[in-house]
Amino acid sequence: MNFIKRSFLSLKSRKVKSLILFAIFLVVINLVLAGFTIQSASSKATDLARQQLGADLNLKIDINKYLEEQNSNQNADGAGMVPGIEEKEADKLKNSKYLDHYNYLKRAIAELKELHYVEPPGGTQSFGPNNNLNFTLYGVRDFTLLEAAQDKKLKIVEGEGITSETVGKNAAMIEKRLAENNNLKVGDKLQIGEVMDGELTTKELEIIGIYESEEEAASFGGQSMAVLEPANQVYVPYSVMNSLENAIYSLKDPKDIDAFKAEAKKLGLPDYYELDAQDNVYKQMIGPIENIASFSKTIVIMVSVAGATILGLIIMLSIKERRKEMGILLSIGEKKWKLVGQLLVEVLCITVLAFGLSLTTGEKVSQKIGDNLLSSEIANNDDKPEDPVAKLSGNLAPEVDPVDNIDVSISTEDLGKVAGVGLGIAILATILPALSILRLNPKQILLKDE
Repeated sequence: MNFIKRSFLSLKSRKVKSLILFAIFLVVINLVLAGFTIQSASSKATDLARQQLGADLNLKIDINKYLEEQNSNQNADGAGMVPGIEEKEADKLKNSKYLDHYNYLKRAIAELKELHYVEPPGGTQSFGPNNNLNFTLYGVRDFTLLEAAQDKKLKIVEGEGITSETVGKNAAMIEKRLAENNNLKVGDKLQIGEVMDGELTTKELEIIGIYESEEEAASFGGQSMAVLEPANQVYVPYSVMNSLENAIYSLKDPKDIDAFKAEAKKLGLPDYYELDAQDNVYKQMIGPIENIASFSKTIVIMVSVAGATILGLIIMLSIKERRKEMGILLSIGEKKWKLVGQLLVEVLCITVLAFGLSLTTGEKVSQKIGDNLLSSEIANNDDKPEDPVAKLSGNLAPEVDPVDNIDVSISTEDLGKVAGVGLGIAILATILPALSILRLNPKQILLKDE
């Protein structure tokens, strides 16, 4: 009789044992499927979190690293002064293949001579030795690339904005209310005093554009300094300033952040130059997701090992009960590989049925497991105390909500992985116990059965 036909007859005659194997396989496959789908969903969630944060990296000076380097070099000259970013260093990254666009920024407190500042709501606190520093000067490479301009909170209403073509010129953009207060228009001149290295340096700038701001003024105790009033912000080409405060690089794809950082390191930027991609915020957002992704890998390994062990024991017990059948078949000339094939077909039939049913149950089970794991991780994170050292040093990441949901869906890739794991479990759980019996000759098998 064909060994495949014997397999189906055996399954039919051993319905209870077949159902037990089917139930165990169904649980194993559902848990393995949950492990793989949670990993896939976690990967998508982390990508989405990075997309939400954007692909902007801020090049700035790491003060601690700079001071450490100064101390290690035993260089007392200028050791107490932290430098700005040098344009030649920032320019090293401007031709990166990962880069979409970039902007250079510098901020300084300034005096606009013979100009009346716009008084913020709630009263004014002036700044400076003579209460004359009531303006903020912003050096930029491209006005339109500013975050506030991208969010439509800064709009050019007259003239033109600062662009890369304006760099090198003594140009300025002023806010609409400041222009109206002082009867200024495009083409007029400004006498501006900028604080540089503790001294007030005066320059003459030409107004090339007027913008309108919808930003809100910051206040302290109900009062705001004039320098914090958005209407008193003057934008100039960064070349007007003596150094850069930071540079912002916007990448084409957030996935390239690590590659861009590696490229920056190869280009030889000083060690105290730091590329900040809001990594602390990113880790805060995806911390729970990464934890359940790691745990889901453990689930796959544990369930696979445990499932193979349990199934192997059950199949071994089943084979021992069928020693007489196997001994007789071998004694009448049936080949051993066909007996192994019969057992394997029986188990594979059960595996295929369990795999088919898991297609309808797996997604719901995976989503339920994923939601419970994520909720537990978020609760554990909320219970963790703040780092006192980070709190005192001001290095705490800004408060953001962690990713609190994942969309678990079964992909073709996940099904392929589960099918491979299920097939491997079925083969190992069948062949190993079978070989322990079939290594004997028919007489030995029949004698053991007595």
